[in-house]
Amino acid sequence: MFIYNSIQTHSEFKKGINQTKTKRVSVRGKSGYKMVTIRGRSGRVTKKSKKRLTQNEIKCIKRCQFIPGLFKDCEKCIV
Repeated sequence: MFIYNSIQTHSEFKKGINQTKTKRVSVRGKSGYKMVTIRGRSGRVTKKSKKRLTQNEIKCIKRCQFIPGLFKDCEKCIV
């Protein structure tokens, strides 16, 4: 069974507020998801978006290929 997990964390300073944006990808076998969360100063999740990965995206991840704009649709839902 194919198992893949990836987490990226970025700190942002927008409009005088410090935020932490986390991008997460998880694949188990033939299914997986991508998720973007934004945490405020207190560490609480203020915004969250979770989407399923398409079969084409899972194939690219298995081949270790870069996927430009993977989180674009998740971030569109948050903003």
